[in-house]
Amino acid sequence: MKKILVPVDFSGHTEITCSYALELAGKEGAEIRLFHTYSDQLIIADSSFPDAIDMNTMYNEELLKEVFHEAEKKMESLKCQLKEKIKKSGKDVLLDITLVGGTIEGELKELCKEYHPDLVVMGMRGTGEAVSLWGRVSTYIIHHAKAPVLTVPEINKYKGFGKIMLAVDFSENNVQLVHTLLETFQRFDSRLCCVHFSVKGHKQDDKAKMDALMKLIRKEEGNGSVSFEVVDMGKDHKEAINTYVAGNNIDMIAFQPHRHSIFYALFNPNITRKDLTSTKIPILAIPL
Repeated sequence: MKKILVPVDFSGHTEITCSYALELAGKEGAEIRLFHTYSDQLIIADSSFPDAIDMNTMYNEELLKEVFHEAEKKMESLKCQLKEKIKKSGKDVLLDITLVGGTIEGELKELCKEYHPDLVVMGMRGTGEAVSLWGRVSTYIIHHAKAPVLTVPEINKYKGFGKIMLAVDFSENNVQLVHTLLETFQRFDSRLCCVHFSVKGHKQDDKAKMDALMKLIRKEEGNGSVSFEVVDMGKDHKEAINTYVAGNNIDMIAFQPHRHSIFYALFNPNITRKDLTSTKIPILAIPL
């Protein structure tokens, strides 16, 4: 992992999001690119007097300059704050910024094409932006930029990567997912919990599949850092997930995004804020 892209909105939640990026960059020796976009659209008020158009244009251009300078100040302040953290940590992290005018969706997509991030770390939602927009952006990055996306909910502090729950769906990529996670978080002393949430009537069959996966993994990985479990889904899958997360002190959920995954909806534009933040822990989507 060499490049971490962090879209920021300067909300109170930005510091926590950046903390996750800093920890990952510090362990990997990666660079961080902070990204912010501000609205650069001129809004000319309606007027029945043609001569007023030039005045409105001048007024709006001055307003745009003010918006840009305000964003520039906030970005510089955030950069200084993070540089101070990097200095105190003694880690080697290169910090860069991109500040542009435009729409979040359009500019972030373009930057991903140009920058080719190895990981994107972003909040669950942006200030003043609908959840659906950030869902679309996350989905685009996952499916088109092919970069993992770590979404951080509005939490009070950095939780670390001590215990990671991998949502297992018994697809052919599960073994690769396990190895990717072990390799990415090996410097954190993480424990990986492979969990499958089983629907009614499928538990015995799912246990057999989990046993087969366990044999494949433990044949190559023998240090006991991976556990395997099948959990009853019940009638409410959100409740089942939250119960497991709380009962096992899970710090992050990881999954492969595809339409048959129970976590795929987290990146669906129609998801509600309640659904999106129900677990209150970071969620890592890894496209393979």
